[in-house]
Amino acid sequence: MKSIDTLLGRKFDRDSYHCIHFLIEAGKHLFDYDFSHCFLGLTGSLNAELSPSKAAMEQGTLVAKPSDGTIVLMMTLDNRHHVGLYYCGRVLHLSEIGSRFEVMRSMKRQYKKVRFYDVKDFS
Repeated sequence: MKSIDTLLGRKFDRDSYHCIHFLIEAGKHLFDYDFSHCFLGLTGSLNAELSPSKAAMEQGTLVAKPSDGTIVLMMTLDNRHHVGLYYCGRVLHLSEIGSRFEVMRSMKRQYKKVRFYDVKDFS
């Protein structure tokens, strides 16, 4: 198990560093895997046209249960999409208040939809 300490303290910036950038960085750090191909064209500024979505996850396979390295796609109550990375039984993600490492129960209370996508076998 690799430490996530270097990922904590990251700051959200709508224009230059948001949840997608964070997931790509976390994937490289934790798994030596580049998730960039899953988010082609989605690393610019977040706005109405740029949002991680189910369509962006065509590279992955929808799974019922996450494992380490599974991408977690969430939908907020106001229908905005958000992504995180499943690791050690929790979701590592970057919100507007900073980097977070939260249990799944908490995520399911905060988001109206939570889906899991595997893009690579890390075992």
